Amino acid sequence: MASVFAFFDSDGEMEFREGTPDRVFGALDPRHADPLAFTVQRCSWGGDGLEGHISNTARFVGTYPPNPVATGVVTALGGPQEYIFGNLVICGSRWSPIEGEPPSIHGLSQAQQDLIGDVHIAVRKEAASTHQ
Repeated sequence: MASVFAFFDSDGEMEFREGTPDRVFGALDPRHADPLAFTVQRCSWGGDGLEGHISNTARFVGTYPPNPVATGVVTALGGPQEYIFGNLVICGSRWSPIEGEPPSIHGLSQAQQDLIGDVHIAVRKEAASTHQ
């Protein structure tokens, strides 16, 4: 069974993609395929979290265009308030019961997909209303 991840392109369009993390993260930056992870929502004992991934080269000025929709989605979900450039992948994360072990990456639950989809719609509407 394939995992589901939210993929945001540099224009702010979002789609849910099925696949392995390596395949989905490779779409972030096909030239370099070197993702940089950050916490959107911290997972806790017994609960799932959200983890964002951007291209490691996106932090270099001029490499990718700004992505205000992805930035707004991450901020609305409680993630860091830092500007995102280029593509974004959001996946699920799960707390590890092994001490010192980092959270593991998982596909998104249906509830997480619904939440991300709803937030994406709201952020796009807000962006469209401010540009009119």
